[in-house]
Amino acid sequence: MQKNQSGNILFGKKWAVCGDSFTAGVTGNTFTEGRFAGKNIAYPYFIAERNSMEIAEFFMGGRTLGYPAAGDFHNSLTDPNADCYYRNIPEDADYITIYLGINDSHHEHGKAKDGEDPTGIIPLGEMNDATTATYCGAWNEVLSWLIVNRPFAHIGILVSNGCDRPAYRDVQIAMALKYGIPYIDMNGDRFTPVMIRSQNPDIAPEVKQAVLLKQAVDYPRNTHPNDAAHEYESTFIEEFLRRI
Repeated sequence: MQKNQSGNILFGKKWAVCGDSFTAGVTGNTFTEGRFAGKNIAYPYFIAERNSMEIAEFFMGGRTLGYPAAGDFHNSLTDPNADCYYRNIPEDADYITIYLGINDSHHEHGKAKDGEDPTGIIPLGEMNDATTATYCGAWNEVLSWLIVNRPFAHIGILVSNGCDRPAYRDVQIAMALKYGIPYIDMNGDRFTPVMIRSQNPDIAPEVKQAVLLKQAVDYPRNTHPNDAAHEYESTFIEEFLRRI
């Protein structure tokens, strides 16, 4: 903990973190000391430990933003009956970030290369969809509600890397622009380092491969971000929080 926190805008704040396994961490390694001892090594805890923040955990492996029309999958931020339902985000949350899309892209075709449950079809949909049964519609539902009902929370989008195709990256950026929500592109851009499984077509394939090799848990068997990748990305995600 820093000795003087008077100038730290993150100090002691509550952060509702919405995400999937790229947020939860998958290596099984845990912090051995500090307030988060026993928690998976993952970027939210690095940031929260440095700034004495409280974490509201809305993240879990396999989580989606969309909720299938058939109601046959329940690890979704928009499932009204799930503990992780977005309307359960605490009213006193100071910061809210959403980092979801990888598993929605798996549910588009019902096949998960990450090993999670792809039950229940969730189409990408269209930008103006008004149903949580599509990825686009779920964004509209969640962001429009948060803007009205969590009016002074600092809301930010972490544009998902690791989706099955670039259209998911494009939709997330378009939704951020539509709602005036700040975003950080985890696929890499002129402001943000490229991370594992980038869908940014402007980045050279050999660069993407080099990043994959150094950041994967166990390439090619497990291409989730490893512990070092979580610590690395925590630095620029923290700076993003300070700007929103």
